[in-house]
Amino acid sequence: MKEFLKNKKVTYNLMSFTGFKALVLFSYLLESPKSYKEICQYFLEHPYLNEKISIDTLRVYITSLKRVGCEVKRERIDGVSKYSVVSNPFELTIAQEQVSSLVKVYKIISNDLTLEELLNIELFLKRLSSKIKNPEIFEAFSRVSLLKGVDIELLQELITLSAKKKQIIFQYKSPRSGIKNIEVLLSNVGINNSKIYLYGYSKEYNHDASYLVSRIVKILDVKNEPDILIQSTPIVVGFEYIGDLSDLDLKDNEKIVQTSDRGVIVEITSTNEFMINQRILGFTDKAKVLYPQSYQKQFINILKDMKAGIYIG
Repeated sequence: MKEFLKNKKVTYNLMSFTGFKALVLFSYLLESPKSYKEICQYFLEHPYLNEKISIDTLRVYITSLKRVGCEVKRERIDGVSKYSVVSNPFELTIAQEQVSSLVKVYKIISNDLTLEELLNIELFLKRLSSKIKNPEIFEAFSRVSLLKGVDIELLQELITLSAKKKQIIFQYKSPRSGIKNIEVLLSNVGINNSKIYLYGYSKEYNHDASYLVSRIVKILDVKNEPDILIQSTPIVVGFEYIGDLSDLDLKDNEKIVQTSDRGVIVEITSTNEFMINQRILGFTDKAKVLYPQSYQKQFINILKDMKAGIYIG
């Protein structure tokens, strides 16, 4: 240690060099299968080694890894003999009880996460599942994930295009009319009632619309210059909220306009009636639509359809 502190160099006197080389090899083989030629080049370019190793020396290091519990395999890949670490005693193991606990935590926090945070968790779990002995952890999360059934690459592309307010044509699996092409001037992508929606202005219907991302098959075209003219008139819907105010989490287009005997009266201003429907439905029995009367009647019909099992959200 004194020598290292003085010279800031690692030398043969400071370590078991065979053990160090075995660790270097172990780390390198964890990345992907490597040929003898690739291993030699890696050792030659290593800042502390700078030397070529013989095939006999390589066998010594592999034997060292096997003695500590690593399973090292040699196989021909594309006509080249390559070495890889199949398993090792240093792998992370998560018990089934721990997986269940993690899933419970995910269920609790998922509705409060942003879309970006959900994507980060998804990518993290994919990496984690490749590093542990029980990869079923990712399968367990996939069953409850808000991104279940969503093409991640397509979602990321939609987020990018929405940020640029692009006009696109995409293929959509409509629950009523089957596969159809839809043209939309994009607004944003967001989470609503535990589902991922694409929001935009529909060219076909001349009003704001929402589309489940899980039903989007692919993007067919992205227009350089938008030609959709927005003509929607926003509506204002008032509802009484009687739940815990800490759970209300007002959006940018919402505001509290009055305090009632039981709670507060909230107004939503939007051109997208579907989004208003989903927002109020998300409060279950904690919300009651007050006005306008035309929307109130429409919302009552939605509740009747839900009770009859014919409402498609």
